[in-house]
Amino acid sequence: MSGIARARMDEDLKSEAESILSSVGITPSEAIRMLYKQIVNRHEFPLELRTPNAATLAAFAEVDNDRGELETFASFDELLNADD
Repeated sequence: MSGIARARMDEDLKSEAESILSSVGITPSEAIRMLYKQIVNRHEFPLELRTPNAATLAAFAEVDNDRGELETFASFDELLNADD
């Protein structure tokens, strides 16, 4: 017997996720079944869900409120070679 699981989500999120799934040959139904199977096998949600701490929230706010004061880099190598 098959059951039906329904979920509402933003159309852009749905389209982007389905495009990615399609590129690896997985249907949305298969992806949901895989998620549910992992939940059952692990007896927990298979992804780590964490609430940001105060330092992380402050960093998010700093980026959100950036007035061109944050230093940016063109590449990871440039960041590694930057003077502190």
